[in-house]
Amino acid sequence: MLTTAAIAGLAGFVAQLVNGSLGMGYGTITMTFLLGLSITPALASASVNVATAASDLVSGIAHHRLGNVHWPTALRLGIPGAVGGFFGALALASLTGLDAATPVTSAILVCLGVVIVWRFFRGRTVDHAEPSGRARTGLAPPTGLVAGFLNAVGGGGWGPVAMPVMLATSRLAPHQVVGSVSAAEFAAASAAVAGFWVGLSDGLTLLWPLVLGMALGGMIAAPAAAWLTRRLPTAALGATIGMLVIALNLRMFLGNFEVPWPVVTVLYLALAGVWAVVLVGRPARRREPAEAEV
Repeated sequence: MLTTAAIAGLAGFVAQLVNGSLGMGYGTITMTFLLGLSITPALASASVNVATAASDLVSGIAHHRLGNVHWPTALRLGIPGAVGGFFGALALASLTGLDAATPVTSAILVCLGVVIVWRFFRGRTVDHAEPSGRARTGLAPPTGLVAGFLNAVGGGGWGPVAMPVMLATSRLAPHQVVGSVSAAEFAAASAAVAGFWVGLSDGLTLLWPLVLGMALGGMIAAPAAAWLTRRLPTAALGATIGMLVIALNLRMFLGNFEVPWPVVTVLYLALAGVWAVVLVGRPARRREPAEAEV
């Protein structure tokens, strides 16, 4: 069990390094790890959300100290996210067949990812965060509600849902979208834990060595990930987030169909090629202030 806990710590560290710097990935990576150990979905999702809440607490503080959090956006995401997380946990604990809408949701998010990549490829980036009064937060509440629900049901989904919507609509710089989404996730994950506590028949009986391993790994990685977000070039960060949205949701979309593995391999190789072209071949434009900061 000690070896498994150490592996869980490594999984949490890697997951938070990705999640804290790109705004998504913690739930997907850690949920995959737990399901690989044949843990039931409800128990795995509850465990992931406990570890997520701990990691996001440290991540939110780190992002705040680095100026990555736009609090009006974080609050308008986080409060509805908590409602969605609580009821999503109750639903997963008591119902089955909640994945019927997965293909549609995944397809929509793939399209959003394409929009994000195109936006940054064409050089339409935000050089700095907009003042609080000019940032667009109208879509934050419904986005938080849906993202919180899906995060609890699937053990991951907060970032892949919240990041593309807010990046495409909020007018905030990518590092502030990442910071705001990460800070708001703490509320959604904490509420999901409460929902599992109420909904699971045996209460919140988790495999605590695994949970603590993932949480500690994530907490250790959180400050470095927040720092990395601030230092990554704006265009490269935005394009990478978009490609990650496409990759994660394309996997979920194709998982609903019997697509031969050679076709899947070719699709992902093509995706990697497009990502390289976007990073290397983006039209020249003036250097963004965010890129110039040290």
